[in-house]
Amino acid sequence: MMQKDQWLEQLYRDTFPHVARLINKMGGDLDIAKDIFQDALIIYLEKQTAGTLNIQTTPTAYISGIAKILWLKKYNSDKQFLSFGELPQEFSVGDDMYAHSDERTEHVMKQVMSAGKKCLQLLQAFYYDRLPMQQIATIFNYRSTRSATVQKYKCIEKIREQVKQTNGHEKIAA
Repeated sequence: MMQKDQWLEQLYRDTFPHVARLINKMGGDLDIAKDIFQDALIIYLEKQTAGTLNIQTTPTAYISGIAKILWLKKYNSDKQFLSFGELPQEFSVGDDMYAHSDERTEHVMKQVMSAGKKCLQLLQAFYYDRLPMQQIATIFNYRSTRSATVQKYKCIEKIREQVKQTNGHEKIAA
């Protein structure tokens, strides 16, 4: 049994420095390298014990390869989340982001306003006040929720048609 322990100790001494350098080059620190190395070593030993280990390289290279894969998996899963410390101090928006927004807003508002007071109130109740259609039907004296939904659709279509007729869709898309 002593011989197996010595073999494992030697494998650890030979392989860990390779894995630590690899993880360091890829942006990890010593603690992460230790965790990943131990996981890779366990995978290696489990495969060896199960008899499913079929390598054509040295154990050091094989464990380093496993460690690299484990690091990449960890890095890619952690990459989707940034800590607040990693965020830039200031966010900037391009100068052209709002260049035409006033024109666009003004044009769309003209079309919405020209749809009529009742349409404006209905759309405001639904989109701005976020009232349920059943409540909107009651407020606007529609016979059913379905009638209120149809009227909302007609109002939206009326605005769309007005935008198309005034070539406003080109202004809005620009």
